[in-house]
Order: sequence, then C-alpha cells, then structure tokens
Amino acid sequence: MRSTTTRRAIWAALAGLTAVLPLQAADLAITQFRVRGPAGGNDEFVELQNTGTAALDVSGYKLNGSNASGTASTRSTLPAGTTIAPGCFLLLANGASGGYSGSVAPDVKYSTGVTDDGGLALLDATGTIVDQVGMSAGSAYKLGTPLTSLGSTNADQGYGRRTNGSGLPQATGDNAADWVKVAPTAPRASTSPCASFGLSLSIADATVTVRNGDDQTVPFAVTLSEPSSADVTVHAATADDTATVAAGDYDAVDTDVTIPAGSTSAAVNVTVHGATAAGPDKAFRVNLTNASGGGVTIAKASAIGAILNEIPVAAEIWQVTGRGQVSPLLGKRVATRGNVVTAVGPAGFTIQTPDDRADADRLTSNGIYVFTGGAPTVKAGDKVDVEATVDNYFSLPELKDATITTTMRGAKLPKAVVFGNDVPSSDPSALSCGETNFQCYVGMRVQIDNGMITTGNLRFSNEPFAEVYVTANGKRSLREPGVRYTVPVPEGVNLPNWSGNPQVFKMNTADFGAVAPNTPFNAGTTFRAEGVMSYAFGAYTFIPTKVTVKKAAELPRAVDARPFYATRVGALNTERFCDTEFNTTFTCSGGDKEPTADEVKLKTQRLSAYIGSVLKLPDILSVEEVKSLQVLQGLAKQLGDDYPAQYEAILQPGHDPSGINVGFLVRTDRVRVLDVRQLGADETWQDQGATAFVHDHPPLLLTAEVPSLVGRVRVNVIAVHPKARQNVDKTGTTAERDRQKRFLQAKSLATQVQALQTDRKNLLAPLLVVGDFNAYQFSDGFTDVVGLISGRYDDSQNLLKLGGNVVKPALWNAVESVPAQDRYSFLFTENFSNIQGQSPRQVPTHQVLDHALLNTVARGLFLQMQYGRGNLDAPVQTLDDAATATDKRKAIGSSDHDGFVVDMLTLPLGVF
Repeated sequence: MRSTTTRRAIWAALAGLTAVLPLQAADLAITQFRVRGPAGGNDEFVELQNTGTAALDVSGYKLNGSNASGTASTRSTLPAGTTIAPGCFLLLANGASGGYSGSVAPDVKYSTGVTDDGGLALLDATGTIVDQVGMSAGSAYKLGTPLTSLGSTNADQGYGRRTNGSGLPQATGDNAADWVKVAPTAPRASTSPCASFGLSLSIADATVTVRNGDDQTVPFAVTLSEPSSADVTVHAATADDTATVAAGDYDAVDTDVTIPAGSTSAAVNVTVHGATAAGPDKAFRVNLTNASGGGVTIAKASAIGAILNEIPVAAEIWQVTGRGQVSPLLGKRVATRGNVVTAVGPAGFTIQTPDDRADADRLTSNGIYVFTGGAPTVKAGDKVDVEATVDNYFSLPELKDATITTTMRGAKLPKAVVFGNDVPSSDPSALSCGETNFQCYVGMRVQIDNGMITTGNLRFSNEPFAEVYVTANGKRSLREPGVRYTVPVPEGVNLPNWSGNPQVFKMNTADFGAVAPNTPFNAGTTFRAEGVMSYAFGAYTFIPTKVTVKKAAELPRAVDARPFYATRVGALNTERFCDTEFNTTFTCSGGDKEPTADEVKLKTQRLSAYIGSVLKLPDILSVEEVKSLQVLQGLAKQLGDDYPAQYEAILQPGHDPSGINVGFLVRTDRVRVLDVRQLGADETWQDQGATAFVHDHPPLLLTAEVPSLVGRVRVNVIAVHPKARQNVDKTGTTAERDRQKRFLQAKSLATQVQALQTDRKNLLAPLLVVGDFNAYQFSDGFTDVVGLISGRYDDSQNLLKLGGNVVKPALWNAVESVPAQDRYSFLFTENFSNIQGQSPRQVPTHQVLDHALLNTVARGLFLQMQYGRGNLDAPVQTLDDAATATDKRKAIGSSDHDGFVVDMLTLPLGVF
C-alpha cells in the first residue's frame, strides 16, 4: 500500500483551527521569488531565509512546484550538508535553457520551471510543508487568498515577503496579505549580507497527549531573538478555543513572564486536565502582550496549545473511514475489533468488517490498511483486534502505531466487491461512490473477472516496470464522441460531453506480491485478479493478491501480410524525424538541440524495423513530421538494406517553423510515380493581423500507377498533417485562433479533394487521403476536421459553421471498418483537474488521430485497414530497451503514433 512513513499532521485533526494553521512558528521561509524574468519563462528564482537564532540544516529539504491545475512535483532536493546561518539566505534558480539571468549567483540550480499561474512550496526532509505560496486558486500550494499571476510578460518582476516590526517575514496565513509585488527583483544568496533582526519575542506552540485522567503541566517556550542587556517582561494570558476553562480542560493563566538580562528564554506553564473517556482533540491559545525592556518587540504573539485525546474510540471500520478521503477520526486512537485480515504486504495489511457486521451505507468503506512499518505477523484469514491511531497518508485513511491481537485463524474472507461492466461506473454523473468512483471501496476486497491492461507499465523511481492503467470491463480506455469532459459544450452545438472514462484506474501488481517486482505488461493484456483497492499519489490503485493473465498481448504486433493481389497504402507519423542541423526558426526536435548523427542513425533503424516488420512494407507510405529529404532518403536506403524492397523518398518542404514536413516512401519495384505536387501551399490568411500561410505542412498529392484487375490504374494519395489540437478545448484568443486555422486548413483541402473528384481524368481513379489528421473520427464540438475533409461536416455539432459540405460524394473513413476496441493510433493522458474537489485525475486515453479517407472507387476496391502495434502499448522501460534490440523488437518505440495500412484489390502484373 505504501513504502515510506510520514509525519503525523496533528494540527489537521484540531476542529475549528484551520484559520490558525499558518501561524505555527517556522524558522525557514520563502521570502522572494519570480517565475518569469527578462529571459523568459525559465528566468526564475526562489529565495529562502533562516529567520531563527541558530543555523538550520536543510539537507533533504525540497522545493516543489505546482501548476494551476494542481499537479505538483519536486523541482529541487537540497543536497546533504546544506545549512543556512541565522538571518541568512539560500538562492535556488532555474538552470535550464533560457534560465535565471540575475547577477547574484544561485546556491542551488534546478531544471524544471514553475508556471506563471502555479505555486511553490518548501517541504522539510519528512515531506511536511514549511511554507507555501500560490498564484491561482487551482494551485496545489497556497495559503488563504492566492496572489495574482504576473502574466507572461518577460520582465524583471516577482513577489517579495512583507516584514513585521521586527524585520521578520510576515506570516498571517494569507498570501495576498503577506506578499507584495517587487520590480525589479533583488534576490539574495548565501553570499549576500545576512539580516540582523531587532530584539524580539516569540512564543512556541505546544502539544500534550491525554491518555487518562491525570493532570499535566504544559510548558510554552517564550524566546528572545538574542540576549538583552536588561530584563525583558511580557504579559502572557490563556484564551479559550475549542478547549475551555469552563469545561475543565485546562486552568487559566494570566501572568507576567520575565526573561532576565543575558538570558534568552522562559516558560509559561499551563495545567491541562486529563480525561477518562474518548473525545475530540481540543486546543487553546496563549497570547503575549505588553512587552517591555531593551526595546523589545513581539514577533510571534500567539501560540496554540493542542490537547490530543488518545483514549481509544471503539469504532467499526466504516466509522473510521467515513465517506471521504479524510477520516472523520483523523488523529484519534481507535479500537476496532473482530475484523478479518484480507491481504498482507511487506509493511502492513488490510482488514475488513465481516459480512454480518458490514454497514448498509454504500458510500463508506468497510476496509482499511494497517501500517506496521515491517513485515506483519498476521496472515490472510486471521481475525484481529486492532488499537491504533488514525492517519491520512496521501489521502488514504489508514491505521498506524497499532497494537494487534489475533483472536482467530482461518476465518472466512468477506465477500469481494465485483468490478465489471457496471462497477466502477462509466457515468460521471452517477459515480459508484457518490463524489468519486472508488473511495467507498478503498481497503476492501475486489474481484475483477474481465480486466484489461490499457497501458504498458509506467516507470517510477527505481522501478523500471511499475504500475499500469486498467479497466474492469475488458475494454480499452478510448476517446468517445462528445466535447471533452469538463469543457462546457459551446452554444449552438448539439453534442453531449464525453464521459472522461471515470472507470479507468491503476493496478500495481507487485505491492502484495501477486507477481514478481518489475514484471512487464503490454497494453491489451487481459486478466483476472483478486485484491484490494488503495489510493496513492493522486490515483486510485488496485493492488492484487492474485493475478491470472488470460491473454497476453505481444509486441510488436504486425499487420497481416499484404495479399499478393493487393496494393498497400499506409501512413506513419514518424515523431520528429530530424537531421542534425539547426537551420530552422525552432529546433526540429522540439528540445534545446538537434539529434546527433548517431541518434539519427538509430531513429532511422527503428523506423525501418517498424515499416518493414510491423507495417509489412507498404507500397505507398505517407510519412509525417520528417525534417528533410535527406533523412527520408536515408530511411529509404535503410529499408532497402533491411528488406527485399526498393523505396524512393519524396518530400517537398512546407512552412513549419521547426522544419517538419509530410512526404512519401514509394516502392519503386511495385509503383510508378507519375506526379507529386503540394496542394494549397501558397494560400494565406490573416493570422491575428498578419498575413500567414494557411498550411504549415501543405498536403502532398502523389499520383501513381499501380497494377490492378483491369491493368494499370491511376491512384491518387494525399498525405496530410493539419495543425495539432492542443489548444482546441481551451478558452481565449489562442484557442479561437487555432480552431479557425484548423477550419481553414480543412476547408482548403476539401476544396482540393472536390477538384480531384470532378476532374475527368480522375473519375475512375482511387483517391485516398491519409495521414495524421490531428482530429478524431467524430466532432470535438469545435471543428470536425475529418468530417469537413470527407464531406460529412454537421454544422449542428460544430462551433464553426461550414454552411454546406464541399466534398460530394462524401469520402468514407476506413477507420469505421476497424474493430471498435482497436480504433486508436495515439495515446494521450488527459489531466482532469480539480474535478468535484478531488486531486487532479490523469486518464490515459486512446484516440484515433490517423485516418484513411477513401473515395467511392477506392472503397469499392477496399479489403481491410489495420493498425500496426509497436509504440503505444509498450511499457515505458520497454520503449527505451528496444533501442538496443537486434530483431523486430527494435520497432518498438520508433514513434509516438501507431501507423496503419489499407489494402486495396489489385493483381500482381509484374514489372510495368
């Protein structure tokens, strides 16, 4: 269930104290930062300051960043031996390309930036947040009202911390109140002069644990920032909060406290009364006022006294878990008896209420994890009594610090919840657990009879083959018709929202030993399993105790061999097949530099393996994202060296600022090329006030002759690669611009297609429009690119209206012939942010972006369409390992798309 321990967040258990959480004393603070500077989005820094009176060892502390969707990750872990002297600073800066440009040298560099509307957090070595600040409501890190984003202007501006009368960073628990915009910024590092704070007083929080009726004395430390030459006196008085004097929780204190000259500390002692029964945690305050002597000021005037009632509460498991991700008994000691051990892991075990005592509330779980920290002594089927503290580990209620008593062996395991077609729900408006789809099953036994692995293993830390995504209904996680989940349906569009596939979840097969660690699984593998549900790192995860593979998916999975009487046309997005030269506006690679000669050679070999062994040597292959004719000629030669086929490379440069183009590989031993020309290459439009080309990658028309039933037949193939849709589902001018450009590109191509269809010499010629359309086989609600090009555009389903189809008769999308569960050519992880108050939820989604549109003649000759599997279904580690393979496995990971082939009826007439 988990592999590390975490500090108990005691304050989260104190009812009514959320407003005072940020007031807890901390000697380390973020005091200045910027997330964009004169050099761009990576020109950023974060300044830390030690505001205490002693040096701070910050080894292992972490700087985390979040985006506006709440996705957070570590940007830097401070190296061992890192210390910050009193009043001094530590400067962290982005060292990536276009990074920090300031004159003050940073102490620590990191390489992943923070978004303009994200947030920052400083965590100690145990993972506890020390300080945090956010620039949007969606950031995972913020306090109170977040700051306003400073936008995307490349200027020297950031935020600095306000200070109080003692010169200490202000910490009211509200970002908007504690921070102020600074321009220009003035970052300070360990080499900068340290701050000298004035003489100030602080009072520290204190905690007492109540386990019986005995009274206890609780000292609150009152501390001077430095010794004073005179006595310092301050008034200290208690104040009720959830703990009150009237209820007998503690004795009031109202007194003066003196710190003698030359000393730095004194104590305020408060008597806390014990308890004889379980009850809520409570808290009171101790406030400082009226300080005098030596010109002293009060830096921290209020302390929290936490009274933690650890007398165990007798509770059933469902009372511990409650209905949400945070237990209603968080932080309490509980005693839960007579429950059955259902699964045992290396550091804990799960228990579940016997069936005859299970509650009738479907929204509460009857199972929970008991964390032992080492190998448990219990076995599945043991009945146990457990007394433990309720904890919350990454939004997972669990029991820790447990005393465990086994009362019976060989008990019947509670009945498992069966996951299948209806559970978990595939309807986001009727989730299985109310606000979530899995929370009410966490810790409980689950049985899956018809599971499918929908992604290969992810890679995590030192686990090359970690968890996989799965469904329990035996189906792929496919993108289905409708407007993207969470995106409002545009006005005038008659479409529903796509569901977002809420039935998808993770499976980690190794945690409870169901299979050996680092066992690879390919997507498409079907299985049966038993185990328990868990939650970790923002995702609901099934941990099996038993897994049976029903049918293992192999990789690569090639298409069928070309029938001897067929002509094969295919398409493959080669994923930025670049040369070594940086001679374009942006790099072809999409990174900071172009590939080396060895990297180009390896890419060529992998693509050859894919085209030859997976797509089985198409006669005509449309290729997308190719930098130059020279690299494509290198691939043609490689294919000739590797296989009994001779290819000609065809490419005409377009207008993409990174230099990627569309082209063809044509088998000269089977196909005679008659003509190649770009379509609409010179067409322009007004792009936000400037004249620009409509097509970055102008469609490329290949006219050729192939052998057929009636002799040599003219065939037209158009290779396409319209604009990507990464902004389509968003709002704002960029999204509107991208939608309009995609619409114009599709309309331009539709006009060219119709011209071909009505050209007398092409009336009997098969026409295929193939490639990466960057669009689905149905409308996304904004612009149905495939529908427009094929003549099947429905204005009622699109924000942008066409007013009547251009292409008549309509083309047919051969994707419709592919089995439904095999209709995918791209894998995209959808990040559904902050849905229903949950953590951001990631869902890998299989999409069709690569299509084949056929005219009436081509459809009449159509035999089949197949996708070759070698890229999307592999584990992450396998994609890397395949690079060194010497057989057909070298094809795995050659691109981020799976290519396809279409076979049309012909006869082998030999040489032309």
